Amino acid sequence: MRELNYVIELMNAFSFCNQTWYFDATKLQGAVYTSSKKLNENYFYCDKTMHKGWISYTGLEEKFRFPEITPNAEKMIPAYQADYIPWLEAKETVFKSMAKNKKLFEPIAPILISYVAATDSLFKTHEALNNYITEKIFRSDNEFRHARDILIAHDNWFEQCYLLFKQLDKALVDYTNEYYSPLKTHGELQQGLQELNLTMKLLTEWENELYLENSSNNAKHDTVLRSLNESGLKKDSLYLYKTKGYGYLSSGFWLHTRYRTFYTSMRSTIYWYASSKGTPEPYIKPSQKYYNDFVRSYNSVTDDYNDYIAISDALTYWETASCCLSRSEIDTNQNVLLMAPRLPYKFEYEEKKQEEKDSIPSEVHPDALLISKAQPHHLVYLLDASSSMNESGKLTHLKENASYLVQIQRAIDQISIVTFSGKSQVLMQAIPCDQKKHILEKIDHIHAFGQTNIQSGFETVKTLLSSSKLQKGVNSVLLLTDGEFQLKEETLAIINQLKANEIGICFVYLGEPLKKKTTKALEKKYSDLGVIFYDTNRIDLKEALLKIATE
Repeated sequence: MRELNYVIELMNAFSFCNQTWYFDATKLQGAVYTSSKKLNENYFYCDKTMHKGWISYTGLEEKFRFPEITPNAEKMIPAYQADYIPWLEAKETVFKSMAKNKKLFEPIAPILISYVAATDSLFKTHEALNNYITEKIFRSDNEFRHARDILIAHDNWFEQCYLLFKQLDKALVDYTNEYYSPLKTHGELQQGLQELNLTMKLLTEWENELYLENSSNNAKHDTVLRSLNESGLKKDSLYLYKTKGYGYLSSGFWLHTRYRTFYTSMRSTIYWYASSKGTPEPYIKPSQKYYNDFVRSYNSVTDDYNDYIAISDALTYWETASCCLSRSEIDTNQNVLLMAPRLPYKFEYEEKKQEEKDSIPSEVHPDALLISKAQPHHLVYLLDASSSMNESGKLTHLKENASYLVQIQRAIDQISIVTFSGKSQVLMQAIPCDQKKHILEKIDHIHAFGQTNIQSGFETVKTLLSSSKLQKGVNSVLLLTDGEFQLKEETLAIINQLKANEIGICFVYLGEPLKKKTTKALEKKYSDLGVIFYDTNRIDLKEALLKIATE
């Protein structure tokens, strides 16, 4: 468990870098917005320009092994790079642990590697921002095109980091629950933890809604939060009165003081969230500001939660409380429990000068009229991105028709895209269809390579929909492939679970023409499974997509 907690520590260390990079991206966004008519150099600054100094301390030379750290001839490093070191060290620790204990990390290794790759990509993107500001490229950047490219890249990698963060968090929780559940000892600690988890579960549900720009339940969640807070504090004496140090509130080393701190501290952080709404800058989406305000408070609560968790690890507890306790006073058989990760910030780049409207032209196209009368829908494209899709222009044809549909979809509609080849990847998750420019760019950049692994694709779709299902509307998974294959029992099980959750499944065949007899057989086969089958050799792909979106 300690080694799995190294992954959480990596996620938490990255969250601090993520926060700095978020503020730098919004500063550049504001500078471009403010200078749209006339360049104002005073607005072009970032963390690197605000921390121009150099630092040195004992042991710093050990950090020079990281290529991201660039010391000068005097063996000092730029002040802003000091914030990278905890993240780089945590990443190094995780990969060393993976190398030593491959079996332990095997179930989470693919998603962990993808997550790290995304964080590295965000780092490189942010380095481009640093160079843009420090080298004053903005002076010669016609219409700030380069700046906008940097901001679009930040938008992409912030989103990818978040989606992979969510998948990794879930994978860790599922893995530890199945194989490393807590021992049935230290009942007091675990009873207290169960109580804390009620609040953490509520906050996670709240966060998921806010990320999807749904703030309609804020008042309800706030009421439940305050109720859980009051009842949790009252149960302090019920759960923890027998634990060491009970009653000594001046010490932060005891179980009950950390339990109480979890509840009392949130009264000055997340308690104010539902009723306090500042006005964001004109170039920042209100929903983004409100989400990040929540994240700031959520992470404070998470830190207090992890302080409680830390006492379950006797080794950590000894190192923390060695000034007050002897080893004989600490039970070294205590459970080591999984910590909680801090949330990353959300960054979305929006062009306020050319804001896109979700509207239907005065002469309404028949297809747009169909969409306008349909129920709100969330289309999840499960796209075969194996190399065979490059043949005969199949991928290009698919991208053109998917883009056409997006053009006439509404703000209440959502789109997700999961590609599968050797492995699956989430390209978009529940993006409202009024963000047309962003969606169309994502579709345009889809590429096909590798082999076909449909099982991985369905597993990813299942995970995605567990947190992104449209609650009031139609949810449909569109399997788009040019191949024929046998569905394994594991895949069939996922299909049945999705259908049980009122999620429609459609198989859109994009391959070479089939014999009429074969098509009929496939239609019956998938019909028996509750899956709708479309052969695009017999029905136009655009028509198939419209039917799925409107029926």
